[in-house]
This record gives sequence, structure tokens and C-alpha cells, in this order.
Amino acid sequence: MSDGTVTAVRRTALELPASGLAGLKHWRYDLVAGLQVALLWTPFSLGVALASGAPAVAGLISAIVAGLLFPFLGGSHVTVSGPAAALAPMVLWGILTLGHGDLAAGYPLVLVAIVLTGVLQIVLSLFRAGQYAALLPTTVVEGMLAAIGIIIIVRQIPPLLGAESVAAKSVLVAILALPQQLATAKPVIALVGITSLALMFLLNLRSSGFWKRVPAAIIVTVFGIAVGFLLDLDASLRIRMPESFLDALHLPDFAGMLARPDLWGSLLIVVVTFTLIDGVESVASVKAVDRLDPWRRVSDPNKTLRAMGVCNLCSGMLGGLTIIPNAVPSRANIDAGARTLWSNLFSGLFLLLFTLALPWLLARIPLASIAGVLVYIGWRLCEPALFARMRALGLDRFIVFVGTVVAILMTDLLVGMLVGIAIELLLLVYLLMPSFRYVLTGRLELGTAMGLLARNFAGLFKSPIIKARVEGDGPDRQHVLTMGSLVGFNLLPFEKTVKAIPPREPLTLRFTESARIVDHTAVEFLQHLEEESATADRRFTIEGLESFFRFSSHPAATRMQDTRIGQVRAECDARAREMAELAARLGLAFEGETRATINRWDFIYLRRGEQRQDTNVLTGPWGGGRIRIVDYGHTAAPDYHVVHRHTLLIFEPAEGAAREPDLVITPGHYMERYMTLLEERPVAALPPPHRLYLAPGLPAEAVAIPPAWRSALAELGPLYLERRRGSLLVFAPFRALEPVERIEALARAFRAEREAAAA
Repeated sequence: MSDGTVTAVRRTALELPASGLAGLKHWRYDLVAGLQVALLWTPFSLGVALASGAPAVAGLISAIVAGLLFPFLGGSHVTVSGPAAALAPMVLWGILTLGHGDLAAGYPLVLVAIVLTGVLQIVLSLFRAGQYAALLPTTVVEGMLAAIGIIIIVRQIPPLLGAESVAAKSVLVAILALPQQLATAKPVIALVGITSLALMFLLNLRSSGFWKRVPAAIIVTVFGIAVGFLLDLDASLRIRMPESFLDALHLPDFAGMLARPDLWGSLLIVVVTFTLIDGVESVASVKAVDRLDPWRRVSDPNKTLRAMGVCNLCSGMLGGLTIIPNAVPSRANIDAGARTLWSNLFSGLFLLLFTLALPWLLARIPLASIAGVLVYIGWRLCEPALFARMRALGLDRFIVFVGTVVAILMTDLLVGMLVGIAIELLLLVYLLMPSFRYVLTGRLELGTAMGLLARNFAGLFKSPIIKARVEGDGPDRQHVLTMGSLVGFNLLPFEKTVKAIPPREPLTLRFTESARIVDHTAVEFLQHLEEESATADRRFTIEGLESFFRFSSHPAATRMQDTRIGQVRAECDARAREMAELAARLGLAFEGETRATINRWDFIYLRRGEQRQDTNVLTGPWGGGRIRIVDYGHTAAPDYHVVHRHTLLIFEPAEGAAREPDLVITPGHYMERYMTLLEERPVAALPPPHRLYLAPGLPAEAVAIPPAWRSALAELGPLYLERRRGSLLVFAPFRALEPVERIEALARAFRAEREAAAA
């Protein structure tokens, strides 16, 4: 195959699916994905509505509105929008607040709040306010979600067990009312609910096979429908569906709100709360989905805010719930092969069809089964592993996290989040405050100490860039930013400056003695910036952080400058000692410190998951190029707080070596759903069960499988091999951390092939 043909094939493989009307050419992919999302949305949206204290059909209305409108409004690419379980307690609180504890009276009034929230979001998008939602500390957002998970579980226990459910504005009141409510539990219904919950846990443990592709919520819903028919449950124990879709539409009670001036203050608080939490969750969800997008497309937060505003306006006018981009169906959308936002349209049309044609079937779903789905979702938001992960980030993060959770449970979402932000600020003030013993011993004047504190505190909200300049000429030219303290509250001006620099020009961040602290939110941002720079082939360097003290061993932990003790080094454990000894045998350099993973090679495997980090890194010359051996850890759906570990070997080619075509060899169907840009090719040279994936249009004959590869796959396999940009990634996916003997065998097995390639 000629170089020109290979280039054309690669260009086709990497072509981004177009947005707008041009994206309709991918309708086959989006249609299939839309159907799967609609099947997931059906029980999910019904459950969100019930948890919100609204009629069940309100969830379907909001999902339909979002599906039909979102593709025409833009802002993202494969994100699915609709009602969210995380916002259900907020809507219930709004209904109870405006209705003075009466759900029926509060529902039409909360629709007014949803409409006004939509209008406010549209206005804010005109001022490009979407970007400011990202300033909220990530720990506060995590605390908010954990508190919401606890609230969902507490409120869904009665329907899960078939007990009478009484809506309570405060979660503490709901907890105190549980004993009285549980006294009315029905054993048969409790069995249905507990079975549904158990199925949610068991089905989400699936690792492969056909059933892995079917969302657990769909299976639980089918189980519930079967039970509903078999037991002929009373209507009070099942979802209530209107006889006609027109009967489901509720108009906001604008007249009732205007006639009640005593509610206007409460309405303002509800609208502000909806807007704040809706905006924060929208930005967080869109960013999470962008990281899952196979084409690595980036969403526009302001367009997304405008789109959500229009969707909320229309949803509220028709009797629906608040709408945000939703990570759960978005993940299902991507896994189903969606290419563009048009999958939202198809899911909306399918949902409309289900609502019009199958209300009798949906009305057979037991409330206990839906409660099982919701309790599982609540558990995923607040499971103990999340608390352990926040503690691993450092005691400072754990204090903010737990403080936010407790504050929300004791008050409400808005007040609790404000308390979380206040705790974050107080911690930063305390950390930046000069030690009072310097004042007592006369080493520092009180006025000077207060002046230092005032300047440090003001710096938390000012641009952290002390000086920006260009150094060097020609190939040595680089942009240098001299940095002060970098925290979540001053990230926005820093991000604007970085975006104004041409994306391929080298960038250096130089942290000086003026920089006192770099917090967790800022460290995460720097890690994402480093990875984006690696993907864009930009030289990116951070200087000065080596003199900062890390609050924990976690790579995203907060850091403070401490010139007296420098960076704390963790003691080597047994694994680190083994890896250090292996490095000595192989003549490689060893580093035991845990760092964030930077996917500079753009490997497909390293795009997946969250909380990616490298430990026990071995690097050095190898086989005419370079080798990198690393103990790699990451989290992945659905267990976002459970770390999966593998030992990776990455072989980099020599400078100027000819670049071979990209390819992936997988054991069986491993990683199949991530091979969106590649096509499977039959090849007899691979030992079973390995499969070969290449760029579209590139025949298998154009790629030679070296004998060393075949030997390693047969003797040391099953293995995952991925070649991108000339570099090769090798690891055993069905094993955890490899023994050092196998690592050495793998390294030597591929050495001869790399030497031949370099020659």
C-alpha cells in the first residue's frame, strides 16, 4: 500500500463525526443507540419522578422534551440529557417548600420555578456564565453527590419494602419517621423490592458477555412487570400512568404564584438553588462524558447551559422535571455506538412511542422495583469506597467532603453547598496564615502577619500568573508563565491565558517562592492540561513543584511549598523494592512516587477510566528505543471507587524510526466497545483467542505480525497489544500486577523485535 493511501485511510479513520444536520449521515449508529438509551431512560426517568415527589409520567415528559430539543441546540456531542436522580431530592425539597408540605399543591408551583430556572439559564449563557460553574471545588461537588445518595436511600426505603411513604422536607425528619413507616411494610412487596435491589447489584458485577450490554435497570424493570402481572398488585403499589398522554401534561400555576406574595421569597431561593446545582452538575457531567468520547471532542459549557435553559423552560411548561446532561445514559449511549447528538432525538421519539402505546404496560411496574433501582443509584453516589478515596486525597479534602455531606443532611442542598465552600475557604485561610508563634516571639509584627494573610487570601481570587513572557528563539522558543498560588477559585483567569497561547507552542509553568499552595482542584486541572498537551504534541513543563509538600501520597493531593523539608518521600514497600531490583537488573531508572498518568501516546486503553495513576515506574533505553514499565491503576464503571491494577510495558521507538500503522490486538472481545475508530480484521497468524483491529480500509496483509509478537502471545498470553504513533503498549488484561519474573520475560520477549524495527 502506498504512503498516500495509508495517509488517506488514517485521515478517514480519524474523521470526527460532524455536528448539526451533517451528522444525520450517522443515523444508523444513532438510531440503535437511541433505542438502547430509551429502554434505559424508561425506568430511570419514572424512578426520578417518583423520587422527586412528582407524577411518574413527569419523568418521561422531561426525557422526551430533552431528547427532541437537545440535538438542535448543541453544546456537546454524545451527551444525553434528561432528568437526573441526583436532582430528585432538590425537586422534592422545592415541591415541599412551595407547597408547605403538600405535594399536590407544590407540584404546579415548582413547575413555575423550573420555567424561571430555564429563563435564568438562558440569560446567564448570554454572559458566558457556564464556565464559572467549574470554579466550585470538586470536593464540595463530591460531597453534594454523596449527600444526595444518602437522601435517595433514606427516602426510598419505605417504597422498597411496600410501606407507606410520607414526604418530608428534611432528611432528618425522614429518618425519624422510618420506624413508624416500616411498621406498615408488606412482606410480599418487600421481597419484590429486595430482589430488585439484589439484581441491580448482581447484574452490575457482570464483566463480559451479551448480558453486560443490557443495562441492569431494564432487566429489573422486566422482572417487575412480570411480578406485577403474576401477583396482580393493587394499583397503589404500582406506577400510576394517565389514560391519555394529554392528561399527563400539567401547566405551571403562574396565577397561583402571583396571588401568593408570601411565596415569592421561597420561589427565589428555589430558583437560585435549581440554577446553581443544575449548572454545577451539568458542567461536571459534560466533562465526564467528554473523557469517554472516542473522538475526544470537547463540549462548550455556555452552549450547554443555554441548551439546558431552553429544555428546562419547555419541560416546566409541559409538566416535566429539571433537565441536565446525565452521565449514566450518556455512558450507555457511547457504549451503544452513538456518533452525534441525534441519538437524543431518536431516544426521545422512542420514549414518546412507549408513552403513547404502552402506558398499560408501564403501569404494571411495581413501585418496589423502581425503588430498588433508585436505592442502587443512591448507593453508587455515597458508597464507603468514595469516603475512602476522599480520605486518600488528604485530611484537608476529607474535612471539606464530610463537612459538605453533614451540612446538606442537616440543612438543605443550597445551604449545605455554601457551608462546604465556606469550609474550603476557611481551610485555605488557615493554611496561608503565618504561624502565630512568630508574632508571640517577636519575629513577625502582628500588622505584617495580617498583611501577609490579607495578600495571600486576595490572591486566591486573582489571576495566579505573576508574569507571562516568551523565552528563546527558533526551536527553543517557549511561553513561560511565572505562577503564584493556584487554587480552584482562581483557575478561570489562568485557563483563559493558557487557551490564548497557540496550542502547539511549548509552555512552561514556573512556580516561584510566591506560590504558597496548589490545591486539589488545581492539581487535577494541571494533570488534564499535561495530558492535553501530550495529545497535541506540545512540550509542557512544570517547574518548582518539587519544593512543595504533598498532603498525601495521592497524585492529586493538595500541595504547599515548604523549603525546609521539601517533598515527602514515602517509604518503599515490598513491591517497590522488587521493582527497584528489577530496574537494576535491566539497567533502567526507577521512581517509586505515585503520579497521574499522562497518555502522551494517545493509547485507546489509557483513555478509559478515571483516577488514572502510575506507581513504580521503570524507564530507560531498550531495544534501540526506550521502555517504560509501570504499575498502573484506574477506576472504571460501574465501580468508580474500586482501583483496577495492571502492569504496563510501553516500548517507544528510536528517534526518526519509521512509523508502522496503528493497530490493536485484544484477547477475545476485550475492549471491543472502545474500538469505534477501528475495524476487526481476520488474521490466521494470531494464536486464539486474539483478535486484530486496524484502521478502516487498511487490509490485514498490509500489517506484518512479528514472530516475537506471536511467540509472546502464545507463551505469555493472553495479552493486549496496542501500537499508536509508533509506540507499543503491552499488558496482560486478565492479571493484576505482574510478578517481576513475568515483567522481565515480557520485556526481553519484545526487545529483539524493537531492535529489528529500530534497525
